[in-house]
Amino acid sequence: MAGTYLEGTSKILSGVYTLMRAAVEYVSLGARGTVAYPFTSNWGPVNQLKTVLYGSEFDKLYNAKLTTLTAFKISAHAFKGKPQRVLAWRMATTSAKKGTCVLNAASEQMALTLETLYPSDRAFVAAVKDSLNYAGGKMVEITENSRLLARFDAPTLEELAIKIGYSDHIRVTAKGTSLPVNTAGVSFTGGNNGSAITVEDYGDFMTAIEADGKANAFTFDGISDETILAVAEEFTKRVRSEGFYVTWVRGGPADWDAGREAADQASTNCNHRGIVNVGNGCDGYTAAEMAIFIAARVASIPLNRTLTDEVIDYNAVNKQPTPGERAVAKENGTLLFMMEGTACLIDEGVNTLVNPMTDEVKEMGKVRINNALDQISHDLEVFGNEYKKTRSNTAAARQTYASTVEDTYLKALVTLEVVQPGYYYREDPQYHGTDAVFHPKPDEAFFYADLTPVDSMERIYQKITLHF
Repeated sequence: MAGTYLEGTSKILSGVYTLMRAAVEYVSLGARGTVAYPFTSNWGPVNQLKTVLYGSEFDKLYNAKLTTLTAFKISAHAFKGKPQRVLAWRMATTSAKKGTCVLNAASEQMALTLETLYPSDRAFVAAVKDSLNYAGGKMVEITENSRLLARFDAPTLEELAIKIGYSDHIRVTAKGTSLPVNTAGVSFTGGNNGSAITVEDYGDFMTAIEADGKANAFTFDGISDETILAVAEEFTKRVRSEGFYVTWVRGGPADWDAGREAADQASTNCNHRGIVNVGNGCDGYTAAEMAIFIAARVASIPLNRTLTDEVIDYNAVNKQPTPGERAVAKENGTLLFMMEGTACLIDEGVNTLVNPMTDEVKEMGKVRINNALDQISHDLEVFGNEYKKTRSNTAAARQTYASTVEDTYLKALVTLEVVQPGYYYREDPQYHGTDAVFHPKPDEAFFYADLTPVDSMERIYQKITLHF
């Protein structure tokens, strides 16, 4: 991960740097489908980036189906987007604390001190009964709202503690010398979810995904607080310029369904190909909550496919946009949902780039094109980093590298219908050769690519001649 450069300048650190020209349209073969989310919950590891592959795995790890905190939103929307993997980050403040429970022996001295596996206020209750399998032994049951979570049966205190140590719910933090006496139930107390999060907690999440460097897209947990969203916008623009080609997806509150102006203004304000702004909601969910779904789709859709007109797993939009509203939304870089008959679908797969900056063109305002640009930039930097480790910086080495990129990488993209035939990748003549304009340092190599992308067929025009 290195980033961009300006012509005629040098970088201090070793790395592979990329300058994207408007005439260069990239897509690639690299693995995609990684989306990252922060959220709050009453279960799961806190302030750690965890890779989750399946919705059921996420639900179990973070109690997502049963919590009232925002992990529920991630569960409801993220996996509809068919991500290859989710980078999950349970946000928690310093007030997060594990719940505890003490089970006493007959002498009223402590037999076992139990603690929840994660910081949590879940209403666990520990009950002690006579063993069903061991004479003189004891059985500990853990329930939550009368639902049995776990049962541990053992003849001795030592063996009981060992079995509890393998639990998905609790751990033993201290033990006495005798088995606990029977009790109908002792509640776990003192637990705290640490869910009163602030902008700093979202900042910690973004720092984590930047350090990890694997996310193709990210969004938040359905929030529409512009103060927090502004931090994410600044973060996205910075890290993309430094070589972390991640797309941020945002949305807005429920009132965006009533009027489109605020959503379109937010898109215009962003004006960046690495930012997607969702402008309306479906099935009663806000645009910000639907951003959770779109982030997964942006991350996972194949590079030779478009989001435009894709049918999605929702029943209806909250308010059907008119053709005029759809046209204005596209012009402003706002992604909308719409109905076509009984099917709910994505209208236009656009990002917020509507006023291109230097070295950009309007065609980069499509999610498909941006995904392609991002992935090929990433892949070529990875290739370059590997190649430069073992090669001297000679003309022959540079030419060999350029030929390798053409023959083993770009050629395959033609087969996949992501670039057109007629591409090339070669030494940049402005830096190398007899007509060079700039003079690179001995450890610098510059390359130039010329590619034509294969775009999606999104509009069909037909001319019909009538004969009478």
